[in-house]
Amino acid sequence: MPVNLPKEARVKYQKVLEARTKEEKLRALQEYLSSIPKHKGTENLIAQVRHQIATLRKEIEKEKELKRRITTGPAFNVKKEGDLQYILVGFTKSGKSILLNKLTGAKSEYGERPFITTMPIAGTLNYKGVLIQLVDTPSLMEGNEDWNNIVFSLARSADGLILVLDGSKNVNEQYSKLKEMLRENGIIIGTRKFHIKVYKSPLKKLKVILNGEIIGATENDIYKILNDYKFRDIVVEFYGKATLEEFETALISNVITKPAIILINNANVKEGSYDFDGLEYVNIYSSDSIDKEEVGRKIFESSGMIRVYTKEPNEDHPSNKPLVVKKGTTAIEVAEIIHKDLARLFKYARVWGKSVNYPGEKVGPKHVLEDGDIIEIRA
Repeated sequence: MPVNLPKEARVKYQKVLEARTKEEKLRALQEYLSSIPKHKGTENLIAQVRHQIATLRKEIEKEKELKRRITTGPAFNVKKEGDLQYILVGFTKSGKSILLNKLTGAKSEYGERPFITTMPIAGTLNYKGVLIQLVDTPSLMEGNEDWNNIVFSLARSADGLILVLDGSKNVNEQYSKLKEMLRENGIIIGTRKFHIKVYKSPLKKLKVILNGEIIGATENDIYKILNDYKFRDIVVEFYGKATLEEFETALISNVITKPAIILINNANVKEGSYDFDGLEYVNIYSSDSIDKEEVGRKIFESSGMIRVYTKEPNEDHPSNKPLVVKKGTTAIEVAEIIHKDLARLFKYARVWGKSVNYPGEKVGPKHVLEDGDIIEIRA
């Protein structure tokens, strides 16, 4: 199915870019939304444009009330500590606070009363040397955008999400509602299989670099989209695999993708028909039966990160604390993390682990490391 937008919609999007005031941008966004054809392929884009319109309306109202210093609600920021930060998201009485306490030893208040948690509370889970900061958040409240924005703001800045579901209720329904609320606020859960990098062209002309596949499309199709949106003097690098609609949506909207896992609290052993779009989940039958290592493993595996241990030359043992880096990290990139001079003077490295053919194999700067590798850098 052709899913790229018609030229009329792209022309109207150009008016969004040209808008000089927020009021002009709001009107342009409304016109743009009305020109987007409505089908399954444009669901994410439509949800994001609606979110932009709602956000812009709110900003305009805030500015009108600025002299009286009235805000729409509290804003919270939790400084990331450790290697990963995952936010617990769920509805009231789903058990987020109890799970945080059991997994990290934190003291998040809980009880029979709904909506007890009004501020984020953090704790740390240690998974094989990887420090994972878990953050309990206020429960989402259907229809209360100001309240929910606290959670969405935290979710956008986190490394990933943990959706907490109440196993004593309809699990699939809870998941669907959470997924939709997140999507309407520009957050798609799961793993995106592509990446787009846009930067100013040093040659002052439009250029596309394809390091992957746009399904059912050619390079000319991509140039046509960019020209219709009047993109000029930029370089667009594409990595991975995506549909043309996914490429277009990612290019022009503020949609972000977050890795996620699911914890089913008070899980019902008789219920096992879950539809979580391939996301990993953990059944928790009681708060005293939580398998911390299993939860930590699923979080870490979802994050797209690996552990790399460093070793000093002539030392027998590697560091106890691993470096936590993205999958695909090379030997020279690890050297840069340790010290810029080490990368500048890099000669070679020796590696022990899954990425080499034998222990201590000598490798070059572009050698790609795997989880659990030990690296000794020679300069």
